[in-house]
Amino acid sequence: MARGTIISAIERLKDEGYLKSIPGSKTFVANVLPEKFLSRSLPPVAVHSGHSKPVALSEYGKRLRPVRYYAQPRTIAFRVNLPALDLFPIDLWTKMAAKKWRGASTSLLLGGEPFGYLPLRTSLSSYLRTSRSIICDPEQVLITSGIQEALDLSTRILVSAGDSVLMEDPGYQVAFAGFEAAGARIVSLSVDNEGAVPPTKAGLRARLMYITPGHQFPTGATMSYRRRMQILRYAHTEGTCIFEDDYDSEFRFEGSPLPALHGLDSKAQVIFAGSFNKTLFPSLRLGYMVVPHGLVDAFKMCKSISCRHHPWGDQAILHAFIEEGHYVRHLRRMRKVYSERLQLLADEVRKHLEGALELLPVEAGMQTVGWLRTGQNPEDIAALALEENVDVIPLSRYCYRRQVPPGLQIGFGGVDGKSILQGVQILAKLIS
Repeated sequence: MARGTIISAIERLKDEGYLKSIPGSKTFVANVLPEKFLSRSLPPVAVHSGHSKPVALSEYGKRLRPVRYYAQPRTIAFRVNLPALDLFPIDLWTKMAAKKWRGASTSLLLGGEPFGYLPLRTSLSSYLRTSRSIICDPEQVLITSGIQEALDLSTRILVSAGDSVLMEDPGYQVAFAGFEAAGARIVSLSVDNEGAVPPTKAGLRARLMYITPGHQFPTGATMSYRRRMQILRYAHTEGTCIFEDDYDSEFRFEGSPLPALHGLDSKAQVIFAGSFNKTLFPSLRLGYMVVPHGLVDAFKMCKSISCRHHPWGDQAILHAFIEEGHYVRHLRRMRKVYSERLQLLADEVRKHLEGALELLPVEAGMQTVGWLRTGQNPEDIAALALEENVDVIPLSRYCYRRQVPPGLQIGFGGVDGKSILQGVQILAKLIS
């Protein structure tokens, strides 16, 4: 063998701890091989015959309840909250990731501040100014893993056990579960075709109000400007902080975009939260929130003791994706695709389910609602559809105290044209 090959092998064995060299002498096999440090034999554990006392849960732990995620991973249609993953530019993302990591410095590998990668937060403050009429400083922008983390941080900072929280009903089941775990008293807000309806009763002094004005979840209603101002007036009068969940309003199909509640708020009482998990891909686990100046320090401390900060790499790649214009181009393309898929879904429902399923027209988002006009039980329809690999969700599953007419939540964003045709035909067989 070549001398260089032998020397390289010996040096590698030294680096890994298999060999040791003594200056002026020879190279020896190490007395203790590295495997010795990686495994340790433990003495057998004695098994006690008596019953052990169960571990006691905290009050928070006792109030936790499971959240049912209804989307099935292998259905052909109609999964909700799912973007068109087959159209995501994965090759472009991969090239940008390789470029970022090749240029990474040791200082970037050290980590970052709790609020996240500053260049990304700066880009977001500029993007939100033009797209959502939100004027904010980068210091107000906090990088999260998504809407759920933003809501969890807000609940921990603002809500104590026994406090009142206003919540859309029907609404996001994770929000219901989070508020219950915090010990909050949930006050249901009804939902109409203009979005959440503010309470008529004064004096509730709710600590937090959770709403989805851009695209109400799950009904799909877009909150009107008039209703937005009513909500803000109520919050200002009552001293209530608003959590604005803007999970997918980037995908707007008609009409001029309405400014976010945060952009209309003159009293700095709105927390705005958005997510890249819906606009790009779910496993990215990156979102953001904009908090009022007076709450920045509290959120920074809470974030630093919960997870310190998110990985630098994904934030840097996302920053480059935004700065080079790829993010806006992707949104434009997806907006067109989702609009076409919604139109195809509406046409097929009209063709095969006229009079049996009334599709709610929506102005934005990746899912809509179909009202059942046949008197059938939505749970029965959903169960039968799932046997045919079609995923629809009864609206009643999102209700807390209020009741809604029989209806199904139907996703179209992540469903291609062929699957929409097939899915509607299956529903037509099941719905009288």
